[in-house]
Amino acid sequence: MKYYELADYYKRDVNFVFDEEKNDLDYFALSEGHPVIYNHPIYYTIDKIDSYIDKYDLLPTLGPLLVSKKFRNTFSFLENSELQFFNAVITDKKGNQINNFFALNITNTLECLDLNKSVIETTRYGIRTMKKIFFLTDALNNFSIVRMKEHKSYIVVTEEFKNICEKSNLKGIRFLSEGDSIYTNV
Repeated sequence: MKYYELADYYKRDVNFVFDEEKNDLDYFALSEGHPVIYNHPIYYTIDKIDSYIDKYDLLPTLGPLLVSKKFRNTFSFLENSELQFFNAVITDKKGNQINNFFALNITNTLECLDLNKSVIETTRYGIRTMKKIFFLTDALNNFSIVRMKEHKSYIVVTEEFKNICEKSNLKGIRFLSEGDSIYTNV
């Protein structure tokens, strides 16, 4: 089985930031890879709401991922088993708001990093940098999308998940293959 790291792409270099002051929910609750019970909107801030934001189905975030209604509809068959969607409110510095995106919680975490093949550097402070990632064979079992237990900010998807995104023409999503690296010295 072939796996990919899920990554975002947006027209400008910016992040939609989880608003720690407005949210009652801990930032880390949605990055642990477990189901969460929460019945309120999740708030994000941004410098300005771009006119082209609706052309994207995955937005770059500091905090839980933000996905479009199209993304949610595409993967509704995974809701409650692998994904949770929460209403989101995005506010810019001028007070403009939109609420047509959803905060995404990936509810499963698995060990999937092949430590023998991957290139990982650890600083003297214990911080790990993943320079090249390779995944264990059959690591995702029967899941389509998981958080990588070894580094929970990494989201791993199956080829089937990737194909559904491409067939549905979801925008703002990149899939990094095993061994892809921005580092030239590995």
